[in-house]
Amino acid sequence: MEHYQKYWSLLHSVAYRMTGSIQDAEDIVQDLFADLQEKSIGQINKPYLIKSVTNRCINFLQSARKKREVYVGEWLPEPSLRLPDQNPADLAEKEETVSYAFLVAMSRLNPVERAVFMFRDVFGYHYKEISSIIEKSEANCRKIHSRIKHKLSGELSLTSRPKEEQQLAELFIASAKTGDFDEFARKLTEEAVLYTDGGGKVKSAIRPIYGRSRIYAFFKGIASKGRLAGHIRHAQINGQRGVLIERGKKPIYAICFAWSPECDLINNIYIVSNPDKLKHITF
Repeated sequence: MEHYQKYWSLLHSVAYRMTGSIQDAEDIVQDLFADLQEKSIGQINKPYLIKSVTNRCINFLQSARKKREVYVGEWLPEPSLRLPDQNPADLAEKEETVSYAFLVAMSRLNPVERAVFMFRDVFGYHYKEISSIIEKSEANCRKIHSRIKHKLSGELSLTSRPKEEQQLAELFIASAKTGDFDEFARKLTEEAVLYTDGGGKVKSAIRPIYGRSRIYAFFKGIASKGRLAGHIRHAQINGQRGVLIERGKKPIYAICFAWSPECDLINNIYIVSNPDKLKHITF
């Protein structure tokens, strides 16, 4: 029980970032602690727990790959949200410090790459520590990390922009209420991409929408059909400002934006509407 209370939040954070699913992360951590009941307390420490949960996540992702290959539409990670009127102290375990775009980038890596990327760029581990977790040489870990950086360099900005995020969320909210997306469209790069995840359970675009003009047309179209109607508010989504749309205390859309690493414009928009991925949001 002592280890559970002390390390649950950390282990859940590792599992969530690895799997992109709150429920799967909870299941992995619960199963780990259930199995630990058979071990001597002297065998259990922080490094052991982190290595164990990471290996379980790698195994889970390898077995879940086929399920995600037949997923209807684009698979996006489950968002972790905090609303402005919620007490941060009550949500300490759910608070995420990395952006949603970072989580999406991780979901496109293989399981071992995810572990290296997460421990190096989120937790700041040395390669020697990472090596002991994934049981690969330090040199191999360095090569893996270098390959990841090269792969993501053109699409992921790690710079935090709280002021700009707030302004962009306010602009989107105003656009959704009026149906006028002209000014919002000017905040997008010409090559911007919109990803939507309805999981085949609600109406959504099955394939990504490419280009500023097509994204503009998409938002104009769904706004004219009343699909953006509801209570629209700011939300903290995985450490960055986003937008939540709800109807009757039920979340309908979680919307997040990713900045271009090359300019002060948006190059990716993510919309999660799969109800299974919004069920952890409470009001």
